[in-house]
Amino acid sequence: MILPMAALVLLTFIVAFTMLAARIRAVKSREVSLSYFKTYDASPRELPERMVLTQRCFNNLLEIPPLFYVACLAAMVIGMSGLLMLTLAWTYVALRAVQAFIHLNGNNVIWRMRSFLLGNLVLLAMWAILVVAQLGV
Repeated sequence: MILPMAALVLLTFIVAFTMLAARIRAVKSREVSLSYFKTYDASPRELPERMVLTQRCFNNLLEIPPLFYVACLAAMVIGMSGLLMLTLAWTYVALRAVQAFIHLNGNNVIWRMRSFLLGNLVLLAMWAILVVAQLGV
């Protein structure tokens, strides 16, 4: 379970550095003032699209994925990190990677939504398995 978690951490850092690069480009091209980053006080419509997309993609990787990390840790603690949970964990990571790729490359909202929905269903399945195992059902 550590490897899928590490893979998602790596994806998060890749997107973070992509976001940093987009911000540096925006400042260098004078699309955004450096002072913007003091308060982040601007409408997304006033900012370069690439910068907004990478920021949203990064934020997305910090919203629901903590539930994934907790599920993985719980699975390890209660001895449920077998093949099924490991497969679900890797599937979740793959779907998050697909969602991030779509978000940063063309941003097809329908396909991004599908990968988001599938990933969340996988995460829900992970949690259902953990709860059922603890209830002894």
